Amino acid sequence: MSEKGLLKAIEDDTRRECAVMLENAQKEAEAIVKTAIEQQERLNRERLKKAEVYLEKERIRMLANAKLYANEVILKERQLAVAKILDEVNNRLKELRKDKDYPEILKRLCKEAMDGWHAMGTDFKSVPTEKALIMVSKQDISYLKHILGYEIVSDESEDISPGVVIMSRDKRFKIINTLHSRLEKKRTELVSMIDKMLFGEIPKS
Repeated sequence: MSEKGLLKAIEDDTRRECAVMLENAQKEAEAIVKTAIEQQERLNRERLKKAEVYLEKERIRMLANAKLYANEVILKERQLAVAKILDEVNNRLKELRKDKDYPEILKRLCKEAMDGWHAMGTDFKSVPTEKALIMVSKQDISYLKHILGYEIVSDESEDISPGVVIMSRDKRFKIINTLHSRLEKKRTELVSMIDKMLFGEIPKS
């Protein structure tokens, strides 16, 4: 083979090898790109899934907080409504002094307090029950003139509600039996009862 033919053959072989190398490199590059795209898409899907989970948790948390806040507002308004009714009841109790049956009511309150006072003296020997004072509103004194063994005194502050307060002379021991004190003893029960009457059951979160 002539020198020219030999060079031509080498050139052709070189071109073929280069073409094969370029083809292989192209395929490898395409595989790398494909893998990179697949990895990126997988990461995107994972991130999207995590974002969806996070957003769902946030949605549930925000909804729960909103319901809790709404219930707190409702309960606060219910409590205010019940308190307003109890305040009105307290005001009405003061008006009972004008009722024709009030003297009998006062005497019953006084008898209950006296029974409690004697029982306290029996149960606790240190309580001086002799010569105790019965304190009432100035306008109620006339209704209890028949009570013996007690000194009837008027409330100087005139804050006492319809009813009586029995106390030792040193004021260390006392029994309060007024319409307001009886209302306070029943307050928890009354609050529950009034609330159910007005609004039904407490809302669930």
